[in-house]
Amino acid sequence: MSSSSITLSVISRTAIVLAILSALSLVAVLVLYFQENSIPPLVMAFGIFGLPIAFILAGVVVVANILKRRSS
Repeated sequence: MSSSSITLSVISRTAIVLAILSALSLVAVLVLYFQENSIPPLVMAFGIFGLPIAFILAGVVVVANILKRRSS
């Protein structure tokens, strides 16, 4: 396995974990909101910024795989 394959694997797994945690964070925000509890800023920030970052990382993986296939 080449180093670029390992790097892409790490990036894709990071994107998946980040997307799952962000989705759970958004669910937690909704639950806390409807219970009329205060929402911790870190939970709110993770929900807001996590999904776009995961989407960008997934896009990087897709573009890198396209470039990798074109060169081979």
